[in-house]
Amino acid sequence: MRPRILNQRLAAALADLRHGELIFIADAGSGTSAKALRSLAPDVEILDLEVVTGVPSIDDLVPVICDVGDIEACIVTKDMRGANPDGFAMLSRLFDNKHIYEVPYIPDYYDLRDRCKLFVQTGDYRVHANVILVGGYPSADIPMDMILNGLAPKTK
Repeated sequence: MRPRILNQRLAAALADLRHGELIFIADAGSGTSAKALRSLAPDVEILDLEVVTGVPSIDDLVPVICDVGDIEACIVTKDMRGANPDGFAMLSRLFDNKHIYEVPYIPDYYDLRDRCKLFVQTGDYRVHANVILVGGYPSADIPMDMILNGLAPKTK
């Protein structure tokens, strides 16, 4: 049986996700308050799914989101591969390694986090258990430099 998202807000966010829009799946330690080490942009919606320590994990959530939603790629920190090899292996299986983009933790990852449409807090307690999911579409993949930097201004 194909999984179904039961959380109303998450289901709505996935239904509304457009090509190139971003969803941040965060571990339990990711700060969201104005007093965090690097506060989250105020216009990013927060959805807290934490239940208990470790539940849900990104391993629980990301495969279901990818199965239900249109996700074309993911973005992780360059540190994840070494710091969280199990999480990175799960993403490698889902995205066939060719659609996993690694960026520097500071400042690039935080800059992308602040452009996300939704910030989903999980109960995952592993180090670097964070992933940015890129909304997809049955067309050519969006070049990573365009995701990182946006579109260049039009010239006249």
